[in-house]
Amino acid sequence: MQRLKVETRPHHERTEGVVRLMDAHLTPGDYQRHLEDFYGLYVPLEARLAGPLSAVGPALSLGSRWKVPLLEEDLRALGHDTASLARLPRALALPSLPGLAEALGCAYVLEGSTLGGQLILRHLTRHFGADARVGTFAFFRAYGDQVGPMWRAFGDVITQASERAASATFDAAVVQGARDTFDAFTGWLMRENDVPVRL
Repeated sequence: MQRLKVETRPHHERTEGVVRLMDAHLTPGDYQRHLEDFYGLYVPLEARLAGPLSAVGPALSLGSRWKVPLLEEDLRALGHDTASLARLPRALALPSLPGLAEALGCAYVLEGSTLGGQLILRHLTRHFGADARVGTFAFFRAYGDQVGPMWRAFGDVITQASERAASATFDAAVVQGARDTFDAFTGWLMRENDVPVRL
């Protein structure tokens, strides 16, 4: 986990540079567009992850980790229905996840964003207050008071998988899967926003 943190830091920082949810001038419309963008990436990405992660699914409690239902809850609160959700654009430039190692790297990014999302949640609740137009932030609330335990459980799974593989190639593939996922996020979020990225 420490290696992942260190070796993906530049990719992580580039992704953070294009997420504008901490902006002091964030409007309900800006928030909605961010959720729509997340939805467009999470739908195909979680579908791609399901197969390779099935090997560790029970240990991960995988079904409880999917974020698409939470995004749908938030987007419905913002006025979307089934038909309009189906029309939202989907990301095509996804990370290649040929095996468990790369999938675990991808999941590291998604689980880490859930952990980091707690900071965003605090900002959003202060920023929007009781504004009913923005809903209940289901996506950022995610696991509620279980965010810490869920993160630690994920760390245990990834560590055990690395120990079982006992292979530098496996570990390198985990790191590459995480890098590729950060880069997919950055590319997808930049496609409309034209946000300068720190290099």
